[in-house]
Amino acid sequence: MTTSVVVPVYNDPEGLETTVESLLDQRATDYEVVIADNGSTDETRAVARRFAERERVRHVVEDEVQSSYAARNAGIAAASGDVIGFVDADMWVEEDYVGAVERAMAERDYMGCRVELVAGDGTVARYRRASGFPIEKYVRENRFAPTCCLAVSRRLLDAIGDFDARLVSNGDLEFGRRAHEAGFDLTYEPDITLYHPARATLGDVLSQNRRIGRGREQLRRYHGDRFDVRPLADPRNALPVHPLRFRESLERVPERRHELVLWFIFACMQKWARTAGSLRQRRAAVPHSDGYQESE
Repeated sequence: MTTSVVVPVYNDPEGLETTVESLLDQRATDYEVVIADNGSTDETRAVARRFAERERVRHVVEDEVQSSYAARNAGIAAASGDVIGFVDADMWVEEDYVGAVERAMAERDYMGCRVELVAGDGTVARYRRASGFPIEKYVRENRFAPTCCLAVSRRLLDAIGDFDARLVSNGDLEFGRRAHEAGFDLTYEPDITLYHPARATLGDVLSQNRRIGRGREQLRRYHGDRFDVRPLADPRNALPVHPLRFRESLERVPERRHELVLWFIFACMQKWARTAGSLRQRRAAVPHSDGYQESE
């Protein structure tokens, strides 16, 4: 069994360096890294080309469709492995990541791994770390794993196809629904950890949530027969986050009460940003996005 690791990237040369360097520092020897550049306009492509000079690294470009799922599909098409892992640019892995994936996937077709958010200083970063990345809950309750920590078999891809490149977000959810409907079991592997920097600014957090909202509206448009997406006219979209549910969603509570109040405000702003993103997508004349989807 051989393993390919696909790294989608758009305009993030430093993040790409972090990710690929960690993927090259592996104990395993029978694997490849496929950098899937989604039409970067900065130094990212030059960084990718330098890495591609190494024996086990390949570089492909998807610049016709601006979507991280389109980039991942290009990576899948170029990959030669029986198992394909996905790691987002700016993440990093431990030196046994590839070997652990190979061992875990020996009798599996579909697996999500643990993600640890690494937070710096600042209220926003601490909030993102505290709100966590509940991969196990996604796997158990929603039957999908985010693409940033996903591993799949070639057999699964041959059976259900690639990601829906029209989506700017929630493509991993749609992929998971197809896999479940086709009879494939998704498992969670807590012993394989990937590290993801927590977003440190409120602008980045809100931008991500607007993108998620756009993806939800696209799910309704393209897959409304398979997904129960809350209508935009539902008044709950305008209400604040439920305080008790917010508290339950935190993996850790701040020591200072005023910071908890700020976190609650952040959570409400995230919710309203998702609603704004859905409205924007509804009003868009062209269904395809000019934005770039991220997994966190």
